[in-house]
Amino acid sequence: MFFFGKANRNKNKLKKQIDIKSDSEADDSEESKSQGFKKGKPVKVKDPDFKDLNPQNKKKRREPKKEWGTKERIIVMTALFVTAGLSAIFALHSRSWKLANAPRVQPPDISVPFVSEETIVLDSRKKDKQKADEIISEIKKITKRLNGVYGVYVINLKSGFSFGVNHTEEFQAASLMKLPVMAAMYLESEQGRLSLDEKYTLAQSDKTGGSGSLVGRPVGYQITYRNLISAMGKQSDNTAYTIGIKTIGITKIKEMITKSGMKNTNFDKNMTTPEDVGIFFENLWKGNILNKKNKEEMLSFLTDTIYEAWIPAGLPEDIKSSHKYGREVHVVNDAGIVYANTPYIVVIMSKGIVDREADTAIPEISRVVYEMMSNG
Repeated sequence: MFFFGKANRNKNKLKKQIDIKSDSEADDSEESKSQGFKKGKPVKVKDPDFKDLNPQNKKKRREPKKEWGTKERIIVMTALFVTAGLSAIFALHSRSWKLANAPRVQPPDISVPFVSEETIVLDSRKKDKQKADEIISEIKKITKRLNGVYGVYVINLKSGFSFGVNHTEEFQAASLMKLPVMAAMYLESEQGRLSLDEKYTLAQSDKTGGSGSLVGRPVGYQITYRNLISAMGKQSDNTAYTIGIKTIGITKIKEMITKSGMKNTNFDKNMTTPEDVGIFFENLWKGNILNKKNKEEMLSFLTDTIYEAWIPAGLPEDIKSSHKYGREVHVVNDAGIVYANTPYIVVIMSKGIVDREADTAIPEISRVVYEMMSNG
């Protein structure tokens, strides 16, 4: 009994020693693994704080992502500011640097660092100058609240006094460029090179979309040159305009532009100034371009047109006008002679405008000019 009891105690003691050793070996094993050893051999350890400086392992190492520094932040902010700035510039440019209820902004020019809205009075006579100042003030009140730029030019046909707002500035002529074409066709007839009663046969290549009814006529349709001029005046017909250019040639048209005093008009670019258009009507009125018969017929073709919602809309019903209307994208123009007690020429041109604003503003400007020109 004693022998077996002693043997059991030795056996339990030995078991405890084995368990202690096993625990010790397990601890050693875990420690070895953490130190990079497995069964006495080194192993690769994934330690987030460990930095491998071995140049042979450079390609395999991944550098930790760095936060943006001052340089990167400056680059990003600069890009954002430039993008926003360009967007603002393009928006202003589309409105010719004039937004509603804001002063006009104009980029620096080589010769003139800053150009504000131009107002020039071309005569020093006191009474006419006072009236001009009043008209200009009213026009500015109207256009100040609008997008885009408006150019206005007025000539008193009795006194010759003239004044304007932005009237020497370039604007797209649109269909106002039909005026010298019409006059050039009349001049060709006066010089015996064109019979206005001769008929022209419409070709497919003549057809030009947009304004006018001739584009809808069949190929082979015949029309006199006189009626082509009438179509340009009454309907602003683009097909008649195309035929007119083809018939007399661009050289003759440019000669008419020079003859009529339009010094700042470019036919090829379809650009002109309110002043040039006013000078054209003044010379037409005075008989400096065409003989009396052709002058009166041309003016009749510009009276009671299909476009009476602009200058004529600002006049009393019993006051007639001979005028030419033109329209393009963000451009609405109207110009002509008003047969008031004191007859006058008024040219209203625009660029970068909102169409619905211009459709209201032009009759309003026409009304202001008529009322003040008729007052005294």
